[in-house]
Order: sequence, then C-alpha cells, then structure tokens
Amino acid sequence: MKARLIDANIILRFLLGDDAGQSPRCHALFARVEQGHETVYLPEVALSDVIWTLRSYYKWPKPQIKQFVLALLAMEALTMQRKAVVLTAISFFCDYNVDFSDALIAAEGLELGLVEVYTFDKDFKRLPGIVRCEPEE
Repeated sequence: MKARLIDANIILRFLLGDDAGQSPRCHALFARVEQGHETVYLPEVALSDVIWTLRSYYKWPKPQIKQFVLALLAMEALTMQRKAVVLTAISFFCDYNVDFSDALIAAEGLELGLVEVYTFDKDFKRLPGIVRCEPEE
C-alpha cells in the first residue's frame, strides 16, 4: 500500500474538530488509517508544528499533548522515519519541561551517540545524558 505524507493541519483539524468543512474529512481519513486501509507518513517537522500549535496557541497542557502523540504514534498505519527518537523526545518534552524542538535535538543526539550540545539554552541541563556546552571565544 502506497503511503502519503500528512501535514500538521490535517492532524489539527482531526484533533480539534474546528472546521465544519475540513474536520469531517480528516476524521474519515484517520478512520481509514486506524483500520489499516490507508497508510500515512508523518514527517517530524509536521509533528513539531502540531505540538507547537497545541501548546502555544491552544494552551494544551504537556501531559495532554503527550497522551495524544502517543496514541497517534501507536497507529500501525502511521509511519515515521524515527519513531523511537520522537518517543524519547515527547517524554523529555513532558517530563523535563523543555521545548519539543530542544527535546528532539537531545533525543536525536542520544540516538547518534552525540551527548554534547553547543547551546546557550540552559534547559538542556535538565535532560539526562546530555551535556550542555557553550562555545568559547
């Protein structure tokens, strides 16, 4: 079965049900995905957009976002290149109170065996296994 890419706005319309014309079509798509009749590929950047929008615009609490993301990624017909990295990142995001993009950087680093990160962002100090470094002059 050929997969299609899925964008953040489709996921948001499905989740929020806030558009009378688009949301029902997104619900129908996700019903097909849940039943395995259709396969979608979720780029990490699209998931990042969803998380950022839910957190910053809709003010969803992090545990609620994590619960949704875990349910989304549990769908067998929804694929990603690095689900394990994203699962680590969503845990960092929720459990250590960091931005998802920072959590994703850390999770990717750990996956690659790169534990030191050049950053001025002090939030990286909270992430287990990550060593925060500032560039020297």
